[in-house]
Amino acid sequence: MRIVSKMALAIALGGMAVAAPAFAKKEQKQEKPADKASPAVQKASFDAQKAADAGDIPTALTNYAAAKAAMTTDDDKFMVGRVGYQIYQKNKDMALFAEAVDLMLASGKSSPDAQKQLYFAQGQIAYNSKDFAKAAVAFKNAETAGSADPDLVPLLVESTAQSGQTLQAINVLNEEVAKRQAAGQPVPAEWYQRGLAIGYKAKPNPAEAAAVNSATLELAKKWVAAEPQPRNWNAALEIYSQQYKLGNDDRTEVLRFLRAAGALQGDADYREYALNVYLRFPNEALQVLQEGSSKGIVNVTKGDAADVMGIVKGKVALSTADAYVGYADYAKAIDLYKIALAKGGVDAATVNLHMGWAQALSGDAAGAKTSFAAVTGAKKPLADFWVIHLDHPTVANAAPAAAPAAPPAPPAK
Repeated sequence: MRIVSKMALAIALGGMAVAAPAFAKKEQKQEKPADKASPAVQKASFDAQKAADAGDIPTALTNYAAAKAAMTTDDDKFMVGRVGYQIYQKNKDMALFAEAVDLMLASGKSSPDAQKQLYFAQGQIAYNSKDFAKAAVAFKNAETAGSADPDLVPLLVESTAQSGQTLQAINVLNEEVAKRQAAGQPVPAEWYQRGLAIGYKAKPNPAEAAAVNSATLELAKKWVAAEPQPRNWNAALEIYSQQYKLGNDDRTEVLRFLRAAGALQGDADYREYALNVYLRFPNEALQVLQEGSSKGIVNVTKGDAADVMGIVKGKVALSTADAYVGYADYAKAIDLYKIALAKGGVDAATVNLHMGWAQALSGDAAGAKTSFAAVTGAKKPLADFWVIHLDHPTVANAAPAAAPAAPPAPPAK
């Protein structure tokens, strides 16, 4: 069962419907009789089971209640829980199922293999009941017990997030992704997408906001390193821009990166880029609009795109390093960036970021990485994305994911 549907773009991250999980088809593994249960519990449990087998549910429930009232030991709890589960198989009373599972787990008498199933079932019951805090604990216990159910991690993350622990949910997912990567196992795309959706939509308290943004950023980096496709780059950088509330200058840096990565998406990206740079770097704006026009994305004969085109064609090219990059004269640009650093009086982080940009476009990946490594402060995340892109070049978009599978049915008789 898939927890989330396919995420399109970062803007469409909201509004995901989460399917309520069903119970596994396999029955809980039956244990040997709890021989140490007290006589009163053994007798009432035997009578309850006998009545249930005969289809006499009212009598079975009466004897079950008597057995439960007589419980004094952990062995008693296990026996009553097991009988309650057997009655549930007849009447499908979910409240009885929940109680039976809780009793068997509380007894501590289940085998390790049974505990995996019981904790997972306990989590599903709590999830369906919207008791997300209990569900998160149960799913974590199932993982600790060794459960490898494919739905476990998504349910654990979703339960944690739904219980109001946004930061913990994203941290859990980052840890689970790291485990899979360390083991050489693929990470489902839905994991990244749901985690980013949780972080993107989060409204954390002020004390946690920076940590939530940082954890989301780390997940975004893992995502684009694993799946460096244009739409993924665009979504990851959009989340970064929104969460870190980037101003125009830093947003322009993002758009420059997206263009270099082949990940500008739609007319809005191209026009925003051109409008941000046309006064200072007219040739860069011209190139951006011409590129968008050549791809059939931007209509340069209408609106603000036409206005910008009219302005930049009449501008004299600027003699700054950024203008040289706009003209693809990377060698001159790099020399000017080095002079700027030597003379001082400039924002070193910006200069190093721009020098890395020029070096990357010129094909000097090693030099670019050195420059990006020197970037600090608010611009560092973007420098990190540049380095990831150099190590993981953009590939074609993958085919859309298949629709989520239907939830499994309740346990069979």
